[in-house]
Amino acid sequence: MVENALIISLLTPLLIIGLRKLALKFNLVDQPNKRKIHQNPVPLVGGVALVISSGVALALLSGVGEFALYLYLSACVVACVGFLDDLFDLSAFIRFVVQIAASLFIVFMTKVQLFSFGYLLMPSWHMDLGLLAIPITVFGVVGVINALNMSDGIDGLAAMTFVLPVLMLAWLAYGSGLSDWLFLLLIAVVIFVLFNKSHLYKLFLGDNGSMFLGFLLAWLLVYFSQAPVEVIKPVTALYLVALPIYDTIFVMVRRFVRGVSPFMPDKTHLHHFFMSKGLSQNKTLALILSMHALMIVFAVFIINQWQEYIQFYLFVLFSIIYYLVLKKAWRKIPQP
Repeated sequence: MVENALIISLLTPLLIIGLRKLALKFNLVDQPNKRKIHQNPVPLVGGVALVISSGVALALLSGVGEFALYLYLSACVVACVGFLDDLFDLSAFIRFVVQIAASLFIVFMTKVQLFSFGYLLMPSWHMDLGLLAIPITVFGVVGVINALNMSDGIDGLAAMTFVLPVLMLAWLAYGSGLSDWLFLLLIAVVIFVLFNKSHLYKLFLGDNGSMFLGFLLAWLLVYFSQAPVEVIKPVTALYLVALPIYDTIFVMVRRFVRGVSPFMPDKTHLHHFFMSKGLSQNKTLALILSMHALMIVFAVFIINQWQEYIQFYLFVLFSIIYYLVLKKAWRKIPQP
Protein backbone atom coordinates (compact mmCIF):
# COMPACT_ATOMS: atom_id res chain seq x y z
CA MET A 1 0.00 0.00 0.00
CA VAL A 2 2.87 2.37 0.80
CA GLU A 3 4.40 1.77 -2.63
CA ASN A 4 1.06 2.43 -4.31
CA ALA A 5 0.61 5.65 -2.34
CA LEU A 6 4.06 6.77 -3.42
CA ILE A 7 3.27 6.05 -7.07
CA ILE A 8 0.06 8.10 -6.94
CA SER A 9 1.85 10.88 -5.03
CA LEU A 10 4.44 11.15 -7.81
CA LEU A 11 2.13 10.52 -10.76
CA THR A 12 -0.56 13.06 -9.91
CA PRO A 13 1.69 16.17 -9.90
CA LEU A 14 3.31 15.07 -13.15
CA LEU A 15 -0.11 14.65 -14.75
CA ILE A 16 -1.28 18.01 -13.47
CA ILE A 17 1.78 19.86 -14.76
CA GLY A 18 1.71 18.11 -18.14
CA LEU A 19 -2.03 18.47 -18.70
CA ARG A 20 -1.91 22.08 -17.57
CA LYS A 21 0.64 22.87 -20.29
CA LEU A 22 -1.53 21.18 -22.90
CA ALA A 23 -4.61 23.06 -21.72
CA LEU A 24 -2.83 26.40 -22.03
CA LYS A 25 -1.54 25.45 -25.47
CA PHE A 26 -4.98 24.48 -26.79
CA ASN A 27 -6.90 27.16 -24.85
CA LEU A 28 -8.79 24.68 -22.64
CA VAL A 29 -9.26 27.31 -19.98
CA ASP A 30 -11.95 28.93 -17.88
CA GLN A 31 -12.29 32.55 -18.91
CA PRO A 32 -13.08 35.10 -16.18
CA ASN A 33 -16.44 36.90 -16.22
CA LYS A 34 -18.61 38.96 -13.90
CA ARG A 35 -19.90 36.00 -11.86
CA LYS A 36 -16.47 34.39 -11.40
CA ILE A 37 -13.80 35.25 -8.90
CA HIS A 38 -10.57 34.60 -10.83
CA GLN A 39 -9.06 37.34 -12.96
CA ASN A 40 -7.04 35.32 -15.49
CA PRO A 41 -7.76 32.25 -17.68
CA VAL A 42 -7.26 29.01 -15.73
CA PRO A 43 -6.80 25.49 -17.22
CA LEU A 44 -9.82 23.18 -16.80
CA VAL A 45 -8.07 19.80 -16.71
CA GLY A 46 -7.85 19.03 -12.99
CA GLY A 47 -10.56 16.44 -13.41
CA VAL A 48 -8.69 14.77 -16.26
CA ALA A 49 -5.66 14.32 -13.99
CA LEU A 50 -7.86 12.76 -11.29
CA VAL A 51 -9.52 10.41 -13.77
CA ILE A 52 -6.13 9.11 -14.89
CA SER A 53 -4.67 8.91 -11.37
CA SER A 54 -7.68 7.06 -9.98
CA GLY A 55 -7.57 4.65 -12.93
CA VAL A 56 -3.89 3.91 -12.27
CA ALA A 57 -4.68 3.46 -8.58
CA LEU A 58 -7.38 0.96 -9.45
CA ALA A 59 -4.97 -0.95 -11.71
CA LEU A 60 -2.38 -1.13 -8.93
CA LEU A 61 -4.72 -2.92 -6.55
CA SER A 62 -6.12 -6.44 -6.47
CA GLY A 63 -9.30 -7.58 -4.79
CA VAL A 64 -11.07 -4.26 -5.16
CA GLY A 65 -14.18 -5.88 -6.58
CA GLU A 66 -16.29 -5.43 -9.68
CA PHE A 67 -18.30 -2.58 -8.20
CA ALA A 68 -15.22 -0.34 -8.17
CA LEU A 69 -14.47 -1.22 -11.79
CA TYR A 70 -17.96 -0.44 -13.05
CA LEU A 71 -18.08 2.66 -10.87
CA TYR A 72 -14.85 3.95 -12.36
CA LEU A 73 -15.87 3.21 -15.96
CA SER A 74 -19.23 4.93 -15.51
CA ALA A 75 -17.61 7.89 -13.79
CA CYS A 76 -15.25 8.24 -16.76
CA VAL A 77 -18.24 8.56 -19.10
CA VAL A 78 -19.73 11.25 -16.85
CA ALA A 79 -16.35 13.02 -16.76
CA CYS A 80 -16.14 12.97 -20.57
CA VAL A 81 -19.50 14.69 -20.83
CA GLY A 82 -18.33 17.16 -18.21
CA PHE A 83 -15.28 17.86 -20.35
CA LEU A 84 -17.51 18.50 -23.37
CA ASP A 85 -19.57 20.79 -21.17
CA ASP A 86 -16.41 22.72 -20.28
CA LEU A 87 -15.70 23.14 -23.99
CA PHE A 88 -19.15 23.68 -25.48
CA ASP A 89 -21.46 24.56 -22.55
CA LEU A 90 -23.89 21.66 -22.96
CA SER A 91 -27.49 21.91 -21.87
CA ALA A 92 -28.54 20.60 -18.46
CA PHE A 93 -30.75 18.07 -20.25
CA ILE A 94 -27.79 16.39 -21.95
CA ARG A 95 -25.84 16.23 -18.70
CA PHE A 96 -28.81 14.71 -16.88
CA VAL A 97 -29.39 12.09 -19.58
CA VAL A 98 -25.78 10.90 -19.39
CA GLN A 99 -25.76 10.90 -15.59
CA ILE A 100 -28.96 8.85 -15.55
CA ALA A 101 -27.66 6.41 -18.18
CA ALA A 102 -24.38 5.94 -16.31
CA SER A 103 -26.27 5.32 -13.08
CA LEU A 104 -28.56 2.76 -14.71
CA PHE A 105 -25.48 1.00 -16.07
CA ILE A 106 -24.13 0.55 -12.53
CA VAL A 107 -27.50 -0.66 -11.25
CA PHE A 108 -27.86 -3.31 -13.92
CA MET A 109 -24.22 -4.43 -13.88
CA THR A 110 -23.70 -4.57 -10.10
CA LYS A 111 -27.26 -4.64 -8.63
CA VAL A 112 -26.16 -1.92 -6.20
CA GLN A 113 -29.03 0.45 -5.45
CA LEU A 114 -31.01 1.99 -2.61
CA PHE A 115 -33.05 -1.02 -1.57
CA SER A 116 -34.06 0.53 1.74
CA PHE A 117 -34.20 3.83 3.64
CA GLY A 118 -34.23 1.97 6.95
CA TYR A 119 -36.53 3.24 9.70
CA LEU A 120 -36.48 6.73 8.23
CA LEU A 121 -39.96 8.02 9.12
CA MET A 122 -41.11 5.99 12.11
CA PRO A 123 -39.71 3.24 14.35
CA SER A 124 -42.20 0.59 13.21
CA TRP A 125 -41.82 1.06 9.43
CA HIS A 126 -38.79 -0.29 7.64
CA MET A 127 -38.88 1.57 4.32
CA ASP A 128 -38.08 -1.04 1.68
CA LEU A 129 -38.28 0.76 -1.65
CA GLY A 130 -39.35 -2.14 -3.88
CA LEU A 131 -40.17 -0.98 -7.41
CA LEU A 132 -39.16 2.56 -6.52
CA ALA A 133 -35.58 1.52 -5.69
CA ILE A 134 -34.06 2.25 -9.09
CA PRO A 135 -35.76 5.61 -9.83
CA ILE A 136 -35.07 6.88 -6.30
CA THR A 137 -31.45 5.73 -6.53
CA VAL A 138 -30.94 7.51 -9.84
CA PHE A 139 -32.66 10.66 -8.58
CA GLY A 140 -30.43 10.73 -5.50
CA VAL A 141 -27.25 10.14 -7.49
CA VAL A 142 -28.04 12.90 -9.98
CA GLY A 143 -28.86 15.22 -7.09
CA VAL A 144 -25.51 14.66 -5.37
CA ILE A 145 -23.57 15.03 -8.64
CA ASN A 146 -25.08 18.42 -9.31
CA ALA A 147 -24.87 19.55 -5.68
CA LEU A 148 -21.11 19.00 -5.80
CA ASN A 149 -20.89 20.59 -9.24
CA MET A 150 -22.76 23.68 -8.07
CA SER A 151 -20.51 24.03 -5.03
CA ASP A 152 -17.46 24.43 -7.27
CA GLY A 153 -17.19 28.19 -6.86
CA ILE A 154 -13.99 28.84 -4.92
CA ASP A 155 -10.62 27.13 -4.93
CA GLY A 156 -10.64 23.77 -3.17
CA LEU A 157 -14.30 23.73 -2.15
CA ALA A 158 -15.75 21.04 -4.43
CA ALA A 159 -12.69 18.80 -4.05
CA MET A 160 -12.65 19.06 -0.25
CA THR A 161 -16.42 18.61 -0.13
CA PHE A 162 -15.64 15.24 -1.71
CA VAL A 163 -12.62 14.49 0.49
CA LEU A 164 -14.31 14.81 3.90
CA PRO A 165 -17.18 12.30 3.50
CA VAL A 166 -15.08 9.87 1.43
CA LEU A 167 -12.33 9.94 4.05
CA MET A 168 -14.93 9.02 6.66
CA LEU A 169 -16.32 6.21 4.48
CA ALA A 170 -12.83 4.85 3.73
CA TRP A 171 -12.01 4.90 7.43
CA LEU A 172 -15.25 3.13 8.41
CA ALA A 173 -14.67 0.49 5.70
CA TYR A 174 -10.95 0.16 6.47
CA GLY A 175 -9.52 -3.20 5.45
CA SER A 176 -11.65 -3.68 2.37
CA GLY A 177 -10.17 -3.52 -1.12
CA LEU A 178 -12.44 -0.61 -1.97
CA SER A 179 -11.15 1.44 0.97
CA ASP A 180 -7.58 1.01 -0.32
CA TRP A 181 -8.62 2.51 -3.65
CA LEU A 182 -10.40 5.36 -1.91
CA PHE A 183 -7.33 6.25 0.14
CA LEU A 184 -5.25 6.42 -3.05
CA LEU A 185 -7.93 8.52 -4.73
CA LEU A 186 -7.96 10.89 -1.76
CA ILE A 187 -4.21 11.36 -2.06
CA ALA A 188 -4.67 12.42 -5.69
CA VAL A 189 -7.52 14.82 -4.82
CA VAL A 190 -5.57 16.47 -2.00
CA ILE A 191 -2.60 16.95 -4.34
CA PHE A 192 -4.96 18.56 -6.83
CA VAL A 193 -6.19 20.95 -4.12
CA LEU A 194 -2.61 22.05 -3.43
CA PHE A 195 -2.18 22.93 -7.10
CA ASN A 196 -5.65 24.47 -7.26
CA LYS A 197 -4.70 26.78 -4.39
CA SER A 198 -1.30 27.69 -5.86
CA HIS A 199 -0.50 30.61 -8.14
CA LEU A 200 2.28 29.18 -10.29
CA TYR A 201 0.54 25.95 -11.39
CA LYS A 202 -3.11 26.83 -10.79
CA LEU A 203 -5.82 24.77 -12.48
CA PHE A 204 -9.51 24.03 -11.94
CA LEU A 205 -11.47 20.78 -11.66
CA GLY A 206 -13.75 21.87 -14.45
CA ASP A 207 -17.16 20.27 -14.87
CA ASN A 208 -15.27 17.14 -15.89
CA GLY A 209 -13.72 16.91 -12.43
CA SER A 210 -16.66 18.03 -10.31
CA MET A 211 -19.03 15.65 -12.12
CA PHE A 212 -16.50 12.82 -11.83
CA LEU A 213 -16.09 13.32 -8.08
CA GLY A 214 -19.81 13.91 -7.58
CA PHE A 215 -20.68 10.67 -9.34
CA LEU A 216 -18.17 8.73 -7.26
CA LEU A 217 -19.37 10.30 -4.02
CA ALA A 218 -23.04 9.63 -4.76
CA TRP A 219 -22.48 5.96 -5.52
CA LEU A 220 -20.19 5.45 -2.54
CA LEU A 221 -22.96 6.74 -0.31
CA VAL A 222 -25.38 4.27 -1.90
CA TYR A 223 -22.93 1.36 -1.70
CA PHE A 224 -21.88 1.90 1.91
CA SER A 225 -25.42 2.54 3.20
CA GLN A 226 -26.96 -0.71 1.96
CA ALA A 227 -26.65 -4.38 2.88
CA PRO A 228 -24.49 -6.41 2.75
CA VAL A 229 -21.82 -3.71 3.24
CA GLU A 230 -23.70 -1.05 5.25
CA VAL A 231 -21.01 0.77 7.21
CA ILE A 232 -23.45 3.69 7.62
CA LYS A 233 -27.22 4.00 7.86
CA PRO A 234 -29.10 5.56 4.93
CA VAL A 235 -29.93 8.60 7.04
CA THR A 236 -26.23 9.05 7.88
CA ALA A 237 -25.53 9.39 4.15
CA LEU A 238 -27.69 12.52 4.15
CA TYR A 239 -25.52 14.12 6.83
CA LEU A 240 -22.32 13.31 4.94
CA VAL A 241 -23.47 15.59 2.11
CA ALA A 242 -25.78 17.83 4.13
CA LEU A 243 -24.11 21.16 3.44
CA PRO A 244 -23.94 20.88 -0.38
CA ILE A 245 -27.52 19.57 -0.40
CA TYR A 246 -28.77 22.45 1.76
CA ASP A 247 -26.89 24.95 -0.38
CA THR A 248 -28.20 23.53 -3.66
CA ILE A 249 -31.82 23.42 -2.51
CA PHE A 250 -31.62 26.95 -1.10
CA VAL A 251 -30.10 28.34 -4.30
CA MET A 252 -32.55 26.56 -6.60
CA VAL A 253 -35.58 27.61 -4.56
CA ARG A 254 -34.33 31.18 -4.45
CA ARG A 255 -33.87 31.23 -8.22
CA PHE A 256 -37.34 29.76 -8.75
CA VAL A 257 -38.92 32.41 -6.52
CA ARG A 258 -37.09 35.10 -8.49
CA GLY A 259 -38.56 33.68 -11.71
CA VAL A 260 -35.31 32.42 -13.27
CA SER A 261 -34.17 28.93 -14.19
CA PRO A 262 -32.97 26.87 -11.21
CA PHE A 263 -29.97 25.94 -13.37
CA MET A 264 -29.02 29.52 -14.26
CA PRO A 265 -25.64 30.34 -12.66
CA ASP A 266 -25.55 33.25 -10.22
CA LYS A 267 -23.76 34.36 -7.08
CA THR A 268 -26.15 33.18 -4.34
CA HIS A 269 -24.27 30.16 -2.99
CA LEU A 270 -23.08 29.93 0.60
CA HIS A 271 -19.51 30.79 -0.38
CA HIS A 272 -20.77 33.89 -2.19
CA PHE A 273 -22.60 34.95 0.96
CA PHE A 274 -19.53 34.66 3.17
CA MET A 275 -17.37 36.49 0.65
CA SER A 276 -19.99 39.25 0.37
CA LYS A 277 -19.48 39.74 4.11
CA GLY A 278 -15.81 40.44 3.52
CA LEU A 279 -14.26 37.02 4.13
CA SER A 280 -11.36 35.97 1.91
CA GLN A 281 -11.47 32.81 -0.20
CA ASN A 282 -9.31 30.97 2.30
CA LYS A 283 -11.40 32.00 5.30
CA THR A 284 -14.59 31.15 3.43
CA LEU A 285 -13.21 27.74 2.52
CA ALA A 286 -12.11 27.06 6.10
CA LEU A 287 -15.50 28.10 7.50
CA ILE A 288 -17.56 26.02 5.07
CA LEU A 289 -15.34 22.95 5.48
CA SER A 290 -15.56 23.30 9.27
CA MET A 291 -19.35 23.32 9.03
CA HIS A 292 -19.22 20.34 6.67
CA ALA A 293 -16.89 18.40 8.99
CA LEU A 294 -19.02 19.16 12.04
CA MET A 295 -22.10 17.71 10.33
CA ILE A 296 -20.17 14.55 9.44
CA VAL A 297 -18.72 14.10 12.93
CA PHE A 298 -22.12 14.84 14.46
CA ALA A 299 -23.79 12.15 12.35
CA VAL A 300 -21.16 9.44 12.76
CA PHE A 301 -20.06 9.88 16.36
CA ILE A 302 -22.81 11.73 18.22
CA ILE A 303 -26.30 10.84 16.99
CA ASN A 304 -25.41 7.51 15.37
CA GLN A 305 -26.98 5.63 18.29
CA TRP A 306 -30.26 7.54 18.08
CA GLN A 307 -33.19 6.01 16.26
CA GLU A 308 -33.04 6.63 12.54
CA TYR A 309 -36.32 8.53 12.27
CA ILE A 310 -35.15 10.99 14.96
CA GLN A 311 -31.94 11.56 13.00
CA PHE A 312 -33.96 12.20 9.84
CA TYR A 313 -36.35 14.71 11.39
CA LEU A 314 -33.38 16.50 12.93
CA PHE A 315 -31.85 16.66 9.45
CA VAL A 316 -35.05 18.23 8.13
CA LEU A 317 -35.07 20.70 11.03
CA PHE A 318 -31.49 21.71 10.24
CA SER A 319 -32.47 22.26 6.60
CA ILE A 320 -35.35 24.56 7.60
CA ILE A 321 -33.10 26.53 9.94
CA TYR A 322 -30.48 26.81 7.19
CA TYR A 323 -33.05 28.13 4.72
CA LEU A 324 -34.60 30.66 7.09
CA VAL A 325 -31.28 31.99 8.36
CA LEU A 326 -29.79 32.38 4.86
CA LYS A 327 -32.99 33.88 3.48
CA LYS A 328 -32.99 36.55 6.18
CA ALA A 329 -29.25 37.17 5.84
CA TRP A 330 -29.42 37.64 2.04
CA ARG A 331 -32.13 40.30 2.43
CA LYS A 332 -29.48 42.59 3.94
CA ILE A 333 -27.24 42.21 0.89
CA PRO A 334 -27.93 43.66 -2.60
CA GLN A 335 -29.12 41.11 -5.15
CA PRO A 336 -26.13 39.59 -7.01
